[in-house]
Amino acid sequence: MMLPQDEARLKFCPLLKTSDDKFRMCQGTQCMMWRYKDTAQAGAGDVGYCGLAGKPAAG
Repeated sequence: MMLPQDEARLKFCPLLKTSDDKFRMCQGTQCMMWRYKDTAQAGAGDVGYCGLAGKPAAG
């Protein structure tokens, strides 16, 4: 799912958990798995996705 970073930060990350097993939110560009749709435009409002699941399907 392609999202701007500010919208992605509202989604839960399956890899980040607290000590009491509660999920934490996406870290966006602070995460090593975050990928931009277009690497030439890599800014705060540009669209990207979590690379954990691979590239999103074109659609």
